[in-house]
Amino acid sequence: MSGIRSKRQANSKRLFDPPAQRECIRLTNIYATPWHLPEDADHALPGEYLRLGRLEEYFNGSAAQLPKVIQRIDLDHDQIAFRRWDRLRVLTGARLWLLVVPSRQIVAVLSLDVSCELAHTIDLLEDCYYLDVKVGDQSVTTLAAEALGMEGAFLPERHQIAFGPKMSAAKYDDIVQRVIYRSDLPYRKEFSAITYPVELNRRPEAVAAVGPYVSVLGGQQDYVENTVFLSAVQGVASAARLREIRAAAYSAVSTFRAGDRTHQGTQMRRKTLESLSGKLGNMELDLSYSVEATADLGLLVPSLRVVGYHDALYEAMGLVAKAETVARMLRRLERATAAELTAIESQERRADEDRRLRWTVAIGFVSTVAVPVGLILAFLGINAREVDSSWSMFDTRYLPVYALAVVILLIGALVSAALYAQQRRAMRRNGRSQDPAE
Repeated sequence: MSGIRSKRQANSKRLFDPPAQRECIRLTNIYATPWHLPEDADHALPGEYLRLGRLEEYFNGSAAQLPKVIQRIDLDHDQIAFRRWDRLRVLTGARLWLLVVPSRQIVAVLSLDVSCELAHTIDLLEDCYYLDVKVGDQSVTTLAAEALGMEGAFLPERHQIAFGPKMSAAKYDDIVQRVIYRSDLPYRKEFSAITYPVELNRRPEAVAAVGPYVSVLGGQQDYVENTVFLSAVQGVASAARLREIRAAAYSAVSTFRAGDRTHQGTQMRRKTLESLSGKLGNMELDLSYSVEATADLGLLVPSLRVVGYHDALYEAMGLVAKAETVARMLRRLERATAAELTAIESQERRADEDRRLRWTVAIGFVSTVAVPVGLILAFLGINAREVDSSWSMFDTRYLPVYALAVVILLIGALVSAALYAQQRRAMRRNGRSQDPAE
């Protein structure tokens, strides 16, 4: 019996990785940036920098849909200073990561190793979240910008992960609550937004708690921690892209409404709406591939623990519900734009019909006038007794005939002018501003 037990233990050691052997706390601070990586820039698969274990083949097989590494920069932890946290002597390591997601958006990550209790990292998390961190005389934003050759500040979207050693959920429940909320204050359990993924909390000494801005994991395998890290990178990038799409949607609404206030002509209004319709299509496509598609990691990486964390993170951040709201905004604006374009096309068709009517009346009138005028000129040109060759065609004897022709022409002009005025009044009643003669 003991031989069977020892054999099973050997197989267990060979088939399953033990939890990460870490004595320190690793704080991973993930920041969204406004920068985008050029198409020809270099990047590497995450497996070249992170141990992904048995999941590496899935990450490599779906590399086009998952984050990649641009750079990893080792920092001198002795040169790092914080605004609130004063336990600098326990800071043992620091790195700056630069990663890129499939939408080409760049994400910056500050990773810190500290040899202290998890409860003592609350002020450190607060400093890192608000970027109250200096590396020498430079900020983290400046270091990342210089490494990429770009300018600008980090975006508001960010998430923090505290990786710790084995811990008991019951023993560390209070600490986890305080760390995730970054506040050392009493709380009531029934009013908490923290989620505990089932598979990551199944083992007695394994803990995983997910909040909207901070996650805490302890007693997990290293390749699970690394995949959780990549999941959070994708979540932060998706949150930033969702906010940008929402802001672009509001800008599109302003453009849609501005046309009514400025009284644009129908041709200019149509061009504006056609351009707006194209932008809405691009935003819907970006929303689908940069936000909605990233919410489902299970199709790419078949791991219950990784997928459980990914789903919990997206649920805690509210990305799925927010994406649905933005999608409805875009669809309704697109329908309003299409309805406006249909109305403009109807107005333009009516304007074309009005122009054809005026030209038909004018041509008919000219044709009608041309007959009597032609008869008059023909009469004057014939050799008849009533026509004296010694009289000029402008002689006063012919004035009644000429007056009749002029009256007919004036009547035609008045009819055309009346039609024009009527069409102008009709267009003003319909809210149109384009001159039908254009």
